[in-house]
Amino acid sequence: MVRKKTLQSMLALMACWLTAGLAQARDIKFDVYALAGGSTLVDGMNFTSATTLYHTRFAVGLKYNFGVAIPYNKSLSFEAGFDGGPNNFYLLNTQKFPRHGVEYPVDTYNAYISGVYHAPFSVKHFTPYGAIGLEYDKFIPTTSAVATATNVGWAAVSTARINGNDKVGFNLGAGLDRKFTKRVSLRIDLRDHFSGSPGFGLPNSGSPGVVFPATAHAHNMVYTAGIVFHVGKL
Repeated sequence: MVRKKTLQSMLALMACWLTAGLAQARDIKFDVYALAGGSTLVDGMNFTSATTLYHTRFAVGLKYNFGVAIPYNKSLSFEAGFDGGPNNFYLLNTQKFPRHGVEYPVDTYNAYISGVYHAPFSVKHFTPYGAIGLEYDKFIPTTSAVATATNVGWAAVSTARINGNDKVGFNLGAGLDRKFTKRVSLRIDLRDHFSGSPGFGLPNSGSPGVVFPATAHAHNMVYTAGIVFHVGKL
């Protein structure tokens, strides 16, 4: 929890510092956006623990997304953003029915920088754009998840310790912008945050009772909509 709050505070301070600095430059314009929506984290895996086959998956979760974008020219801009929210993690015993599974609440966060290209045309006042960039991702089990692992265990073991994972990845997405006024626009954004699978500190070899071979890739599809504020010279 401390690491999560530290990351959020650092990113908020960086955004405020950048916004304040840009506001002092009369000839510079930039956009500040605040969006909300959800995400679908695709990273299902199967593994065996004590001869029993288990399956893991992430749940759909709510997401918030905010950031700052600086235009380079009429079509190209660069943005620094942050999104976060829950994507709870489930462990299911495939040999038991119904398959409700054990829930380990997890929060996921993506801090990213991206290049954004806006198309030189609009369709019914909506301008499409594409985005690609690099990012730093965090998968953080909540205190409830840590307690569940300690008290209920993991797979075939009665107790286990789980922790958060940091990953470096990239994002690829597209969206639509529609201006309402000179200063305010609507944005609809779809972004795939791609990184390695989190292992949550569980060993992937050498410990058959606790094994969790997290060797795949996670795709966190974040779909949000909200307002963009155009600041500075128009």
